[in-house]
Amino acid sequence: MKHVFLTGEIQIGKSTVIQKALSLLNVDYGGFRTYFSADRARPDRRLYIGRAGLPLPYGEENTVARFSKALPPQPFPERFDTLGTQYIAEAAESARLIVMDECGNLEDGAPRFQRAVFTALEGAVPVLGVLKLSSAGWVDEIRRHQSVALISVDAQNRDALPRLVADSLRPSV
Repeated sequence: MKHVFLTGEIQIGKSTVIQKALSLLNVDYGGFRTYFSADRARPDRRLYIGRAGLPLPYGEENTVARFSKALPPQPFPERFDTLGTQYIAEAAESARLIVMDECGNLEDGAPRFQRAVFTALEGAVPVLGVLKLSSAGWVDEIRRHQSVALISVDAQNRDALPRLVADSLRPSV
């Protein structure tokens, strides 16, 4: 079984490819998404985590990082360790596909979350995820994982990728 992870420049369409592929697959899925609110373009903003496929919460308890113009990003690894781990475990138990959108360097200090990701990669449920392009460390282990197919998204291929991704996952879901 292959897991599929997408990578590419910021705002190139990785999450859109995932959403379109999920529509084509039409299966029960779970997992997590990280996302900004409408203030994404502002220098002072928050990154949130929520269950994939459900309405996205914007509360403090779902904030996994704060971004500020004057400071480097301030991650909250304990929220990845609690919420992210929970969302992955729930999906592994009850879904036919696990979504991980996205894995990157903000989770460097979240060992439980990292273990949950690697446990899922060794499990029976296929994973469709995103890897932050500029991340290294634990994310490189995902890139090198024997069951992971890594696909780069760019402006030339993003429209064709939802069908390609869905077709590659369909035998496993």
